[in-house]
Amino acid sequence: MVHLRRRASLVLGIGLFATSCVVDRAEPPAGDADAAGAGTAGGTGGLPASTAGGSGAGGVAGLGGSGGWGGAGVAAMPGNAGVPSSSAGVAGVGGAAAGAGGFQAGTGAGAGTSGAGGEAATSQGGLAGVGAEGGSGGGAGESSGGSAGSTAGTASGGAGQAGAGGGGSTEFSVCSSAPPAGTRVVSVYVIGDSTASVYAMDVYPRTGWAQVFGDWFAPACAVVKDKALSGRSSKSFFDEGAWTPVKDALLPGDFVLIQFGHNDEKSDDPARFTDPQTTYKQYLTTYVNDTRAKQASPVLLTSIHRNGWTGTMLKDSHGAYLPAVRELATALGVPLIDAAVLTETYFERIGQTATTALFMNLAAGESPNYPDGNSDNTHLKETGARAVAGLVAFDAYQQRLPLGRLLDSVPVAP
Repeated sequence: MVHLRRRASLVLGIGLFATSCVVDRAEPPAGDADAAGAGTAGGTGGLPASTAGGSGAGGVAGLGGSGGWGGAGVAAMPGNAGVPSSSAGVAGVGGAAAGAGGFQAGTGAGAGTSGAGGEAATSQGGLAGVGAEGGSGGGAGESSGGSAGSTAGTASGGAGQAGAGGGGSTEFSVCSSAPPAGTRVVSVYVIGDSTASVYAMDVYPRTGWAQVFGDWFAPACAVVKDKALSGRSSKSFFDEGAWTPVKDALLPGDFVLIQFGHNDEKSDDPARFTDPQTTYKQYLTTYVNDTRAKQASPVLLTSIHRNGWTGTMLKDSHGAYLPAVRELATALGVPLIDAAVLTETYFERIGQTATTALFMNLAAGESPNYPDGNSDNTHLKETGARAVAGLVAFDAYQQRLPLGRLLDSVPVAP
């Protein structure tokens, strides 16, 4: 009897050790998980059957690792058969399968063997794992139960085979339905210049892309707060104190989209000019670090292109400021939405004439706010703003950025 208790304690200890190892590990980010590995059936440490006619107790199942990195439970060995007329061994219970997608499936437990004359025992397969939301890891495998013994007194069916991990999922969910009650609505802040800022109706159709960006998000999940200001650079936005109220309002889980450059290029204006490799990166880094300090998520964006052409090719008017943002995003490990590449590709695809119609180019009498017409190849009309906002939303979804989960539907590229 002492020997039996020691073996049972050993099995339970192994299961608890496997669970604690899994819980202490950090959960990998959703969307990068590998396919789940198939669990294996049977471990060690089953309790031997009674030699005095008692039934053989089935092996105690190891506790399946949940939520950790491949923390599979250690399954128990089948119990030894009892003497004739003993009752059947108790079937081992399969280890719970792992939690998030890409984790290793739990191992199935071995079934106890029945004593002679006892009823056949069956094993219970491992429970199916639950795939992590949005992860690219494998779906949960299903395990099959062991088959029952054919006649009384023979061994019970073997333990269910652990289910093989499913193929990697490419599904990336958006906020198409209401979140659970009590879920906080996330704030998505945008800081930047006139290409993104909000405009009053007296200058319509002039519209910043972030002014309409909120139309791509589910109101129950996120609200866009456009704090971009016309005429500001990364330096003047900070120096004038425009960043402070945004920083102070940030809550954990919020996002800050950071896009400057048009006015940083103005070398004749010391209040706004920044050097792309020094002060420009320094101000952008301040925004990134302050955002992270509030447990919110920064996203860097390159500037959108102006409507300038050389033949059928768009001219780059931003120079060293575009690679500076890309370099900084890599150095700081910040998600990058390359709006320069997005707009260049889109504008060249639709051509110069169609692109010109997206900017604030108006014929005389076309708009009551501009009776004499207007010529502006930097700022967008509402149609252009919606096109750029759609490009940004689509890219966030395509990159599987956490920001993309707040969209109200799968975006379609303009």
